[in-house]
Amino acid sequence: MYYKFDLCDGKERLKAKRVQRKYEIFLNENNKSHAGFKVSFKEILKYYFLYPKNAIAPFKLPFYKPNLSDFNSPHITWLGHSSIFVSYKEYKILIDPIFNTHASPFSFINRAFKNAPVYSADDFSEIFAVIITHSHFDHLDAKSIKSLKDKAKFFITPLKVGNYLKSYGVSEKKIIELDWWEGIAFNDLNIIATPSQHSSSRGDGKNKTLWASFVMEFKSVDKKVFFSGDGGYFTHFKRIGEYFKEFDLVCLESGQFNKAWPFSHSFPDQILQEAKDLNAKALMPIHWGRFLAGTHAWNEVVEFLYKNLDIAFITPKMGESYKIGDEFKQDFWWRQ
Repeated sequence: MYYKFDLCDGKERLKAKRVQRKYEIFLNENNKSHAGFKVSFKEILKYYFLYPKNAIAPFKLPFYKPNLSDFNSPHITWLGHSSIFVSYKEYKILIDPIFNTHASPFSFINRAFKNAPVYSADDFSEIFAVIITHSHFDHLDAKSIKSLKDKAKFFITPLKVGNYLKSYGVSEKKIIELDWWEGIAFNDLNIIATPSQHSSSRGDGKNKTLWASFVMEFKSVDKKVFFSGDGGYFTHFKRIGEYFKEFDLVCLESGQFNKAWPFSHSFPDQILQEAKDLNAKALMPIHWGRFLAGTHAWNEVVEFLYKNLDIAFITPKMGESYKIGDEFKQDFWWRQ
């Protein structure tokens, strides 16, 4: 039904680094990100509790029920934050699904906006695959995985993330773990794990599991999409762009940046550079619009990108399907 392949050449395209300390951990390619930056309690407090008023959407956010049609061309549906639904022929794929009202172990931290939709597994028919980009709570949600464990055929993750899935009841036979530059080929779809610059933890030790961005190649229609997951800017964007030549759409993290953790998330001007490095034809912002976390306005990055991008800017409402390559009519729903 599928086979694995490896794009690592040992020079430009490297596997993720590992080192043995108290336990085996993964490292970013950027050595500066290993400096052990300690975030002050004050910054953490500001991020989660002393946020500005405009960090919360002040109006009811428009949304749709996802379209479950068997599209012959790839369609992307943003579900809020970094949750994405991909629909292409028989391939119905969820990326980082969060069917929950909070993205943390505690209901009072990383709360969803009261006026944002909350989707559930019941909103979807049988799922071909679930992709998890890394183990942080706003990307890997135990409740959501448990609701999908019998519905999805495959769960695709970076290295070691599968251990969490097994603890949530997912069959080991369904789990496919990938290192950077490893991919899996289905009949008309390739899924490749590519580098990112981030970290991982669920309160059980830092960086025990790998984090990754992902590329999807829709083979018969010759379309390519990049999904960033979380991560700061570094040279890997350029190398990904050089290898894949260009992307019809890039879904890039666009929120929760902070000078207190400069290497973990991308600043607005860095997102512009990432799109250039990836040779993107169009950009869809993700990692925004649903959860209360951050020290900036909830739509600040989207406003910045709209004013500064020189490529197509795709901002569908939550649940609204976008056909890759189509012209997008901007209706500014994210403005009051």
